[in-house]
Amino acid sequence: IHTHLQLWASVFNCAAVSCNRQCPLHRDLRSAPKGFDVMTSVGHYCDGLMTLSNLGIQLRYNSGTMVACSGHNVRHGVTFTGDHIVWTWFIHDSLHNFVGTPQPQYA
Repeated sequence: IHTHLQLWASVFNCAAVSCNRQCPLHRDLRSAPKGFDVMTSVGHYCDGLMTLSNLGIQLRYNSGTMVACSGHNVRHGVTFTGDHIVWTWFIHDSLHNFVGTPQPQYA
């Protein structure tokens, strides 16, 4: 795996796709606390709203919007009406530990 990681085209080692899923407020405790998660929203929907509750921020989360934050440290959630897809890139420390590569520094 170490050989393949040298050719990996992204700093992120994991990705997830969610379709039409309302997302209650949560933290991603398996994500690396030092790194950012990048969430990209696409679809035909309206009233998209992302809440970053412990920061006291609410964002319009329209199609094409990208949000980066520490999913480990920031409670976040999404509401919307319609067809919605979120592609999320993130880092799991467990993969770095498994292959013996250094973990990222704080973003």
